[in-house]
Amino acid sequence: MSGQDDYIEVNRAAWNLRTEIHVASDFYDMPGFKAGATSLKPFELRLLGDVTGRSVLHLQCHFGQDTLSLSRMGAKVTGVDFSDAALQVAQETADELGLSAQFVLSDVLKLDLGKTVDTVFASYGVLGWLPDVAAWMQVAARHLPRGGELVLVEFHPLIWLFDQNAPVDYFHSSEPDVETQTGSYTDGGKDVDITSCYWDHTLSDVLEALRSGGFELTLFEEYDHSPYPLAGMVERAPGEFVLEDRIQQRLPHCYALRARKL
Repeated sequence: MSGQDDYIEVNRAAWNLRTEIHVASDFYDMPGFKAGATSLKPFELRLLGDVTGRSVLHLQCHFGQDTLSLSRMGAKVTGVDFSDAALQVAQETADELGLSAQFVLSDVLKLDLGKTVDTVFASYGVLGWLPDVAAWMQVAARHLPRGGELVLVEFHPLIWLFDQNAPVDYFHSSEPDVETQTGSYTDGGKDVDITSCYWDHTLSDVLEALRSGGFELTLFEEYDHSPYPLAGMVERAPGEFVLEDRIQQRLPHCYALRARKL
C-alpha cells in the first residue's frame, strides 16, 4: 500500500465497517438521540453559540448525529463524509425524524461545494485520519467568506502518548501508522477486524496550518477531561472522563479553537 489515495481508501473501508457497529452501540445511543437528546457536547455548544438561521458546514460528520443536532438548533446545515454507509444512515435518520440537512459524499480534502457558509465545524477525532492538516484548513477556508468562523474541537495530541504500548509519535510523519484492531472505540463489533491509517499532528502543525490557511485565531482552550469515554478512561464526574492511570494528574485531554477567516 502506498500513496495518499490508497490510505484514504483504507480509511473509507474502515469507517464503512465502523458505521454498523456505531449505530448499534450504547456509546452513540441512537434511541436516545431519536427521542430528542443532543449529541453535541458542552465544549462545542459554547463555542458555536446560537446557530439559529446560520449556515453550517459540518466536516467529517460520520452518520450525522451532530449534523442533525445542529439542525434541531435551527442551523441550515450540510454534513460531509467519505463513508457512503455512514451517509446512508444519516439521510435515513433525517428522513425518519423530519429534520432538514444536506449530506454530501466526498473525501474532505477534495471538497469544493462552490459556496460559502457562516461556520465550518468539526469535532473529536477528525484530523488524525488525514495526511495533511494544512490541506484540511484550506478546505475550511474555501467555504468561508471573510469574517466567517471555523470551530474545531479535537482530542489533544498528548493524550495518546500516555499509552506506552501504542505506536504513536507526537511529531508528524508523512507515512501513517497502519493498525488492524478488533472492534472499534465503542462497545460492540468484537468479531470485526478493522484496518486504519492514522497520522499524528502536533498543536504547532494545527496552528501553523490555521495561520497559513488565512485564519486569525480568536479562541484557543485546552481541557482536562474528555466528554467521551475512550479506552482506559474513567468517569470522574458526570460527563467528564479522564485516563484512569493518570487520575491524580490534570492532563490535557481535548482542545478547542475558534478562528475567523481573514
